Amino acid sequence: MTNLQKKRKIKSLVKEMLKESHKAMIGKIDRTLNSGAIDIDAWSESYAPMILPKCIVIALLQDESRQYSGRGTSFEKRVKREVKNISYFL
Repeated sequence: MTNLQKKRKIKSLVKEMLKESHKAMIGKIDRTLNSGAIDIDAWSESYAPMILPKCIVIALLQDESRQYSGRGTSFEKRVKREVKNISYFL
């Protein structure tokens, strides 16, 4: 398998995982809003309207990222190292 073929395969797998994660996170929005963990009454459309939505997005992304972290496996250290390296280039 050439490097170009490997890159295409990796890209395809990443896209597939992102689509699955997107579906999973969309499904968790209502559960988040109905959980009682958020003070919906304190939210205002006129004062900092994007803070609470951004907090929800961050929580959903963090929750979803845990399934890929390799936590508790022999790959955990490798995943952390690769993520740190990739993050430098984003």
